[in-house]
Order: sequence, then structure tokens, then C-alpha cells
Amino acid sequence: MISEFKIPLHRFDLNLLPADARQIGSEAFKMAVSMHFATEYAASGQNAIVTVDDKEIGVMTYPRDADALDMIMPMLKAGKLAEALPYLEALTKDEPGNAAVLYNLGLCYSELGQLDEAIIRLKRAVKIDPDYLHAWVGIGVAYHRLKKPEQAFEAYREASRINPNDPYTLRNLGGLLIAMKRPAEGVPYLRQALALLPDDPQAIYGLALGLSDLDTIDDDREADGLFNRVIQEHPTSPIVELAEKARTRLAHKGLQEGAVGGLRLDVVAYITDALRTFDKVGPKDMQRIALEIALKGQSGLDINNPAKQYTLKSLPGEFSGLQLLAIMYAAFQRVDPSADLGADFSKEYAMALKAVKGR
Repeated sequence: MISEFKIPLHRFDLNLLPADARQIGSEAFKMAVSMHFATEYAASGQNAIVTVDDKEIGVMTYPRDADALDMIMPMLKAGKLAEALPYLEALTKDEPGNAAVLYNLGLCYSELGQLDEAIIRLKRAVKIDPDYLHAWVGIGVAYHRLKKPEQAFEAYREASRINPNDPYTLRNLGGLLIAMKRPAEGVPYLRQALALLPDDPQAIYGLALGLSDLDTIDDDREADGLFNRVIQEHPTSPIVELAEKARTRLAHKGLQEGAVGGLRLDVVAYITDALRTFDKVGPKDMQRIALEIALKGQSGLDINNPAKQYTLKSLPGEFSGLQLLAIMYAAFQRVDPSADLGADFSKEYAMALKAVKGR
């Protein structure tokens, strides 16, 4: 059975320690405290991991035949990294040659943003075990977070040497290459990663990002479908917001490609019709139409596929996604021109306005 407790330093009886180890904060004091609790619990058939900082003593006890790291792992899995870290540090002193302890300590530091400390521990782990694949990946992640892509690349390459088919190595290596503006090299790694991790949102998003950077119509189309997969299949993932913004960028790119002389003539026509409709129905109905389109847009409007049609309760007929965006843009130009709708139809709006006023 695991037991954990903490004692404030001012409540600990210094008389329990040797006279030459009672200076709080000294290494002799920390060593003596650890020995005290280790000895005390050893008498009852238990081991103890002891941490000492400038405020308190932490003690975790566990059965003698249990593995110490196994006792700390539940903390890590529960995301209690700051709580687990001092126990892992204490354990590295007891087991300095344990690569698994160093690996978990390194990951802990990495997730807490202490990247230099993470790299030190992870490099110790691979020095002990040169084929420790996940430690190499951890080194790569830490260097990537430090914006040191070349060092990250070397670490991922080492991991790839150990196991060329490890999906996490492939995913991270591909993502790094895309960040290094080398999408043509990164996409094949991400395709492999996605084949091995078909439901992984990071692999789906990474491949989509790489494809969108290749800048071809077919690749953009595939990228848009993958971004949409992230949104639809992993709605609670933090990557969803990134995927939505990426789809918006692709949509704007498609709009620009369809422009003639800097103008989308179809958008001019849509806005012209919308302005005439608003003049007929009045401001209240105009706002109702705009709000309905905005709500519909939260689930995504396909503005690059004219065959995809939508309907509104507030306005009869069928509309393409681009048409709905143009109608909403026109409405917001009257209600709140400063609103950012993710599309700039200012030139099209100006031309439509002239057409309506000149009729």
C-alpha cells in the first residue's frame, strides 16, 4: 500500500538527527532526514522515497517488493508533474543508473517548461541506454520547443535509426521538417505516421499542414479534408482551433485564385442581391439572416464547393457557402463594419454598393 505525507520543516524534531546534520538546508541535513525515514519504515517492511526542500519534507512509502518508479507513475499519468518531480529527483539519487527514471524525470521537466533541465536528464538516459528510443524522441521534442531545429532533427534521426517504424518518431520528424519549411520531405513521414496512428489528431493535423504548404490544388483539397477530420472526429482536441483557422486560410486562398482583376465577380453579384433584399425586408430581418448564417458557419461553410447548397429559415432559396458568406458580409457592413468575418470583400462590397445606388 502506498502512503504519502508531508511535514513542515519547523515541525520536524531535529533531535532525531546526528548533531552534525541539524543545519536545515545543508546536504548533510537532507541526507540524514532521508536516512531517518528510510530506516524507520524499513523496520516495518517498507521502502521510503524522501524529498526535502526549503519548506517541507515529503515522504512516500511503499511495499519493499514494489518498484519505486511504479509508485510514482500514477502521479505522472494524472498530470501531477510538479508533485512527482521531487520524488523522481530523489529516486535518481538512489538509482543514478536507472535510465527509465531519468527518462520520466526528463519528460516531467519538459512538460513543465524547464527544457534545459529536461535535455540534461534525457541525455543521461541515452548515455546509459543508447537505444532508448523514447528518450531520443524526448530530446528532439525539447530541442524543438527550444527552437533548435537542427539538434531536434539529429535526435529524431537517432530515434528513427533505432526503429524506423515508430509512429511517434515519424510524426515528430515530419512535423519538424514542416516547421523547417521542408514540407516535401515532411509529408511522407506524416503519411507513414497516420497509417500507423489512423485516429491520431496530431498526425492528421500535421499531414494536413504539410500538404497545405505544398501549394497545389490537389494537395490543398486533401489538406482541407484532413483539417475537417480533426474538427469533426476530435471536437475536444486543442488542435481543433488551429484546424479551423487553417481551413479559413485555405478558403481565402481559393477565393483569391477565383478573382478576376482583383475582384470576385460572383461575390459582387451575391452582395448586390443581398443589399437589395435587405432594403426590402428591413434591418430586423437583415440581422436575423446574418445571425442565422453566423450560427450555421460555426459548424463550417464550404465556400469552395458551389455544388454544396445550404438553406436558411430566415430567407427562402438555396445558397452556396460562398453566397452565404457574402450575404453575411454585406449585413455586417451595415451593422458592424469592424467585425472580422475572416474574409475581405471590401472591393466587392464597394462595387455592389455602386450598383445598388445607381439602379
